[in-house]
Parts: sequence; C-alpha cells; structure tokens
Amino acid sequence: MNTKLSNIKNIAWAIAIILSLAAVLVGLGFTAFTRHRGEMQRPTVLVGNAAAERDTAAAAAKKAEEEAQQQDPGTVYLLGESGDAGQAYVDSLTFLVDSALIGLRDYGLLSDGTATAQVWGTASGSVPATALASFTIRYPGDGSEISPADAAMIAKPSRLVISLGTDSLKQTNEADFIAGYEALIRGIQQASPDTKIIVCTITSVTGSYSGNDGLDNAAVKDANRWLAQICADTDVYLADAASCVSERDGTLETQYASANGKTPNSAGLTQILQYLRTHAIA
Repeated sequence: MNTKLSNIKNIAWAIAIILSLAAVLVGLGFTAFTRHRGEMQRPTVLVGNAAAERDTAAAAAKKAEEEAQQQDPGTVYLLGESGDAGQAYVDSLTFLVDSALIGLRDYGLLSDGTATAQVWGTASGSVPATALASFTIRYPGDGSEISPADAAMIAKPSRLVISLGTDSLKQTNEADFIAGYEALIRGIQQASPDTKIIVCTITSVTGSYSGNDGLDNAAVKDANRWLAQICADTDVYLADAASCVSERDGTLETQYASANGKTPNSAGLTQILQYLRTHAIA
C-alpha cells in the first residue's frame, strides 16, 4: 500500500515539474514576440512623404558631419595661394564694399565696366564702420535701397567678397565693430545659406596720410585683427587682400594709392583682383 502511494506521489511531482517547465517556455516565447505592454512588435515601414523626409534628414546629417570634419568651429580659414582661377572666377564674384573698393565700380574694372551689377555699395561709396549692421546699398538690379541681406536673398550670389571697415573706423570700438560685422554676415548667411563669403582685410593709408578722419596704420591693424576673429566666429573665409598693396609695415604703397592717400587707385584694385583670383575657393 505504501509503495503504491509513493508511486502516485512521484507521478504527481513529475507532472508538476513538466507543467512548470511548460509554463516557463510559454512565458519566454510570449516575451520574445511581444512588447513590454503586451503588443505585438511590427517592423516600422515608412512610405511616401515619411520615407522621403527620413532620407532627406539622413542626407542632411551626413553632409553636416562631413562639413564638421572639414571645418573646425573657431578656426580662421585664411585663403592660401591657389592656381590662377582666371577671369571667369572674377566674373563669378559679387563685392560688398565701402570707399576702399568702390573703385571696382567707379573705375569700371569689372567685365561690365561702370554698369556692373557685381558691386554692392552705397551711392556715395562710403559705409560707416559704426553702421555695419544697419546700412543699405543701392541694389544694381533696380536702384532700390535695400539691406545687404535682402540683396543676398534676391541675387543668391555664389561667392560674396566683403570689404568693409575703412570708413569712420576711428569712431568705433572693437566690441561694436565685431558685433556689427557679425550681425551683417549672419543676416546674409540666413538669407542665402549657399553663398560662400570671403571677408577681405582692409587696406591701410599711406605713411604720409593726414586725413581729418584720423585713420592711421595702427587702427587698421587692429581692425584686421578683429576681422580674423569675426571670420572665426562666423565660419567664413578670410582673404589677406590688403597685403598685396601694402608696404612691409602695413601702410598702403604709394604707387597703389589714390591722391587722397587712403583708397587704392585703379592699379591697386587691379592687384587686389589678381590676388583674389590666385587665392580662389571652389
């Protein structure tokens, strides 16, 4: 009798163990095929606009990563010497300038002469360094007075060369100069993101210059140092164009100076154009 009861108990334990193992296996299988809330997992399939948006975002992220690898934030991208890019390269440039380079327009040094649409400047040619964030230009397309950012939004220039800071330089200070210049650049970048911007160092005055604006070589050297900081802050290119018309001490060479001793003459501006076409960007 005892033996019979013992056999029954053993059979019962065996059945209980088998049922427990079966329950564990079922639980594991259920977990593997469901989410933590008991929902069946399904692969995510994007179609139509969703797929296009995903691909666009992925491409943009890849492009941003590649650009980040090529350019480190806070770096000054000083243009080095390249091969001669030729007249076609000069023809591709748009110039935003003050009195120092307005002669590109007034001397007719570009392909369309004095009727060129490549030069953005004021009617007088001057752009006060105290108003870099707020001045307007006479837009060549229709003669209207608009901001450089609005001009960039309309024209979408491929390469914009900026040469500003000479006029009224002694009436500003480092903080205001940098803030105004950076606001100008960022406005253009927002209006035309694909435009490549090249900031030029500004030309100095001759050693004998005695204009009533008080401009001197020391002030120009300071401004060019500020320009390097501006280019680093805004990730744009810096071209040391002033160096090609300057003496070793930084003053403007007499042979390249207008009679006023301050702005480059046609020979000086031709030198600057040559410098840009031999320090080209793609």
